[in-house]
Amino acid sequence: MNILIIYQTQNGTTQYVTEVIQKQLQDAGHQVSLHSVKMQGFELNMKDYDLILFGAPTYEDGKLENSMRVFVAKNSPDFSQKKVAVFGLGNKFYPQFCISADILAEWVRKNKGTLLVEPLKIDGFPDNLQPIQSWVASLL
Repeated sequence: MNILIIYQTQNGTTQYVTEVIQKQLQDAGHQVSLHSVKMQGFELNMKDYDLILFGAPTYEDGKLENSMRVFVAKNSPDFSQKKVAVFGLGNKFYPQFCISADILAEWVRKNKGTLLVEPLKIDGFPDNLQPIQSWVASLL
């Protein structure tokens, strides 16, 4: 499968999770490309990918980080023929825990997409990789 992971990171944790996901998918024999919206821009071609993953941290009181907000605002792809999944990072001490995953999931639905699996929600820095690995296995 040809897989694209589009992500935004603030402090590097989302990038770390993205790379964990990438490695597991590559170890399973898939081709995986990464796209940081902050570093690589808001425009990209998603047509050539079989599976697209979106990941972002929750910022302030329940927002997407600014770069991912701009990406979502500028892009309205038709996901009706795509496999899509989302993951978000947050802190359980805040009432809007991992709302970024919910925002991304709603954006996918508005663009005719159906999530392949439930959004992955990660609390803080993931010392235990098992939930991530299980989520990736469920994608496959």
